[in-house]
Parts: sequence; C-alpha cells; structure tokens
Amino acid sequence: MCVLVSCRNDEKDNPVRTVVINYHCATLGEGQQLLLGNSEYHNSLTQNDIDWRMKKTGATLDELKALAKASVREFSEAEKAAIAKGVDYVKQRLETMGVCSLPFPSEDIVFVKTTMAEEGYSAAYTHKTEIYVGEKLLKLAESNPSRFYQTIAHEMFHCLTRNSPSFRSRMYSLIGFTVTGTDYVFSPAIGKMIITNPDVEHIDNYATFTIDGVKRKCVLIVLYSKTWEEASAEEGKDASFFKFNQSVLVPVDALDTYYPVSKVPDFWDVVGRNTDYVFAPEECLADNFAFAVVYGIDGREYKTPQLIADIIALLKEYK
Repeated sequence: MCVLVSCRNDEKDNPVRTVVINYHCATLGEGQQLLLGNSEYHNSLTQNDIDWRMKKTGATLDELKALAKASVREFSEAEKAAIAKGVDYVKQRLETMGVCSLPFPSEDIVFVKTTMAEEGYSAAYTHKTEIYVGEKLLKLAESNPSRFYQTIAHEMFHCLTRNSPSFRSRMYSLIGFTVTGTDYVFSPAIGKMIITNPDVEHIDNYATFTIDGVKRKCVLIVLYSKTWEEASAEEGKDASFFKFNQSVLVPVDALDTYYPVSKVPDFWDVVGRNTDYVFAPEECLADNFAFAVVYGIDGREYKTPQLIADIIALLKEYK
C-alpha cells in the first residue's frame, strides 16, 4: 500500500510533486518473523530489561522471545482501515504544510499488531521501519482520533530519524543536542539500570546543562529506579517501569556518575516544556514533531511554542 502526497507549486510551469509513502499491515506470521528478527535489540537487553518485561526475577531471553511471539495478533479489517486513516491524516497535514520530501524509508513501513505485553504494555513502539501497535491505541482511532494521529506521527518520526542521520542531527540540534555518531559506554553500575528503549537505537548525543553551577556536556538517559524484584514487592504484578524510572544526565567526562534531571536547574530550558516524555532526546522530539504535524502552531497551547515553530520551519525546508 502507498500514500501519495501532492505538494502543489503556485508556479504554473512547475509540475505537481508527489511523495510516496509505502506501508502495509503485517499478517500474524510476518509480524512474528519481524519481531523475533530484531536480534540486535534482543541481545542488547539487560537482565533488568528482561525481568521487567517478563514480570519475574531471573527470567531468560528465550522466555521473553516466546512471550513476544505469542503477543503478535492479526489486524481486523477495521483496524487496517484505522491505520490507513492515521497515515493518510499525517500525510494530509504534511501536504498542508508544504512538506513534500521528508526522508521516509523507500521500503514499506510495516505495522504490526501485538498485545504489547513484550514491551510493558506501551501504546506503540518501533524497530527499524516497523511500527508495533496495541489494541488500546487502535481503539483510539474512534474514541480519540487526534491522540491516535499524534501517536502515529510520533512513531513515524522514529522511522525518519533511523532512515536519515542528517535529519536526525538537524532535529536534535533544535533542543541543543549534538550527535557524535559514537555510542557512549557507561559504567556497569549505570549500564545495568538503563531502560533499553526500542525507539532509541543509539545513545550517541549530548547537550550542555548546568550541573552544580558548572556547564557540562551530558547524555540524557532513563534508568530503572528499582529492580523488578524491588518494585513488585511494593506493588505486586501490576508494577510498571513507566512508574519506576528516572530520567538522568550523565556527564560525558564522567560516565560513572549521573544526576536526576530534577536536580538540574536549566534542564527544561534546554529540552522545552511541551512534553514530559523526556526518556531521551529522541522521545522528546518525537512528541514535539507529532504536535507540530498534527496540531500546528495554533492548534493547541504550548509552554514552549518556539520549539514548535522551529520544527515547522525545519520541516518546511523539505519542500
């Protein structure tokens, strides 16, 4: 399936330009094959990652893979129509903005339906050019369309940044982050507590923040605040890492030390205040990209409107 977006030029001499976005909804078998084929991601998971996803201490990667395979579902025809509507809406918004050449992948973006048990019951997530969606999100297509469109745009942002390092670097620079191209290696104590996020393939960027009165280059990451064993002792099987987490800054010259963002006075001045989803620059920007595309500058109130304006200006360079 493809979506054609036409960006018309006022000049009569210039032809109508179109951009083709290829996508399809995976069958059960294709979805299972794609999900289990992400071996690089699975092999990067820590014991904490596996325990939290399996909701038990000492779980194995094989158990998680089995859960992931069992979580994949077939799309109903109505759900396929919802995906088509969501993609079409995002593309229509881009057309209205005059954005015709964003670096979408040439191959199909593949939507896969799962229960989301394999990723802590998140609404959606991505691997490569694959967008995984849950039933809860699909139901929003009818009950809360704008939220549904926003999530589709958010996940498509991850496909864009993976496909184009240049686009990724330009977007990251809007909130002061520099992409180095080399992943940082943290101390074992920090590394084992990092929440591995399928949407964040590389932790290779930094921005400058004020730490104890001194400007320092820091990496933004998110950590588990407790192990599964500790959290489940408090809240039982309902414990979620979306509650037991903390966003922190790690100085690039001290990769064994971290500072909670709540202790950094200029943190929100750097990343903006439009979203609280600041697990990583990638997630912060995906939200802001989605806001810019779905709502524009005037479609909702923003605490940091300049960031939305900057994103729109950058997108319009992709005429």
